[in-house]
Amino acid sequence: MNLIPRRRMFGMTSLLALAMTPLAAGQVTYTVTTTDDTVDNNPGDGICADVEGECSLRAAIQEANASRVAAIIKLDKNATYQLTLAGADEDEGATGDLDVTTNIVLQGNNATIDAMQLDRAFDVASGGRLLVDRVTIMNGLVDAASGGAIRSAGNLSVQRSTLMSNDATGAGASGGAIFNDGGIAEIDRSTLTDNEAERAGGAVEANGGLTVIARTDVLSNAAGPTPGNGGGLHLTGTGIVHVTKSVFDFNSAASEGGGLWNSATGSMVVDRTDVTNNTADGADADNGGGGLFNDGGDMSVTRCKIITNTAPTGSGSGGGIFNNGGTLGLDRTLLEGNSAQRAGGGIEANAGSTTLIKSQLIENAAGPTPGNGGALHLTGEGAVTVENCKIQDNTASAEGGGLWNSSTGTMVVQGSLLRGNAAGGADADQGGGGLFNDGGLMTVARSQIRDNVADGASGSGGGLLNNDGTLFVTDTRFIANLSQRAGGGIEANIGTTTLEDVRFQKNSTGPSPGNGGAVHLTGAGLVTVEGGDASKNEAANEGGALWNSATGTMIVNDVKVKSNDAPTGPDFFNDGGTFTVDGEDIASDDE
Repeated sequence: MNLIPRRRMFGMTSLLALAMTPLAAGQVTYTVTTTDDTVDNNPGDGICADVEGECSLRAAIQEANASRVAAIIKLDKNATYQLTLAGADEDEGATGDLDVTTNIVLQGNNATIDAMQLDRAFDVASGGRLLVDRVTIMNGLVDAASGGAIRSAGNLSVQRSTLMSNDATGAGASGGAIFNDGGIAEIDRSTLTDNEAERAGGAVEANGGLTVIARTDVLSNAAGPTPGNGGGLHLTGTGIVHVTKSVFDFNSAASEGGGLWNSATGSMVVDRTDVTNNTADGADADNGGGGLFNDGGDMSVTRCKIITNTAPTGSGSGGGIFNNGGTLGLDRTLLEGNSAQRAGGGIEANAGSTTLIKSQLIENAAGPTPGNGGALHLTGEGAVTVENCKIQDNTASAEGGGLWNSSTGTMVVQGSLLRGNAAGGADADQGGGGLFNDGGLMTVARSQIRDNVADGASGSGGGLLNNDGTLFVTDTRFIANLSQRAGGGIEANIGTTTLEDVRFQKNSTGPSPGNGGAVHLTGAGLVTVEGGDASKNEAANEGGALWNSATGTMIVNDVKVKSNDAPTGPDFFNDGGTFTVDGEDIASDDE
């Protein structure tokens, strides 16, 4: 079958056409006349009737399967159908679950199917097609198997229905409500709630195949404890998942992906969907992803709200999203109020490629173990691009209140606003209220860095801390950033820092000790400042604008410096290193 391209919007039309197409000539309608769970008296004779002459739900499905015809089965309005004939692992539909091998449309009329915890409700074979409309399916239970309510290797459509309180227990059990075993499954305008799975996919497990969820609420489902991935949805293997206009709320995973989990070879698109209040309880540094977890695959998140998700345990990372060596793209998406114990309150990127476009990361938090990257944290040799984004009011217990780049990472920030972020690290090489570069390559262009703070006891780099890395900043404004120790705007700890056409205004330090209101260099680093200006910056002690270390080199050309303030060196302070301004050397203790 030629699958629909990954980024195309899926509707019900294609799948309904499959479900409604007869497998053989003729199509029949069965009206269920009893709520009793009885078998058909003579499957294949074209008549739905048990020994009493009544047409039960089970008898209608048996008759449709045996006759090999497309069937519409109508349930009584608001009725409850209990599946009482025990006997799992039987494939003729005579006991346990209702096996589907033909093309069946179930018109529920708001009826309820109660599996009575004897088996799942439906098992759709490869080649079978089942459309479920306006039905509640509850109390399905399988042990050491998958699909608590429905298992499907064929074509499954669930619309305007509720699947609740279904369980898949025991080793390897996945898909508390639905297990799509390599087929096509579409869930539309439905509710999946309070379902559980031992292994993965508290509500939905997709084992390859194509899974589409549209306009559906996935609420309070749980995956775990072995290992416990994908509280709402989990994809295994090379499959495609498309989620649109849906809600994933209050789902939980014992390890990873409280809301959704994507595989190493999977493709997942999440569009115009709210992912809120989900939890991933994994304790290791590569566990977490309270809202979403991408385990090396391709994940696209567009026009979504990722709000108040958590990775609260041990060294859990990525409160909102965890990209574990995969390709993650965010477009016009809001991440707000997410939190993680270790790093990446909003997003944790462990290697891989992470791109944010026109998105907002607001009031996310990382900490306290150790607490780096309040909005976003990159671990390892990955690449992060942040373009035309707002990074605001995020907090980190130690470093990078907004964004944190690794020693082998590459981070590009352009056209973005970083405002009101805070890093609380108490040591001199901690801080970076807006951004922290831990030895990697960081480029910042056409951006505004303002009102950020490094408020730990000796916190440095109110706007940005370059910790022995390579930093390029062009055409950017640093406004009213604050650090306790040094570098109100930028702290450079060794490394190479190049600033072109950068404006520093009203940045400040103090009082411990309070050096370099705009820029401070610690150690044997190189800082080059070309163009731009530094005005109205303030240091509590030395170097109201620029401060150079005893072993540092600072080169300043064509920079407008005025109205800065410090008790010693209102504009410049050279602590013994090489400091030149427009080709003129600045001596130690000289303005």
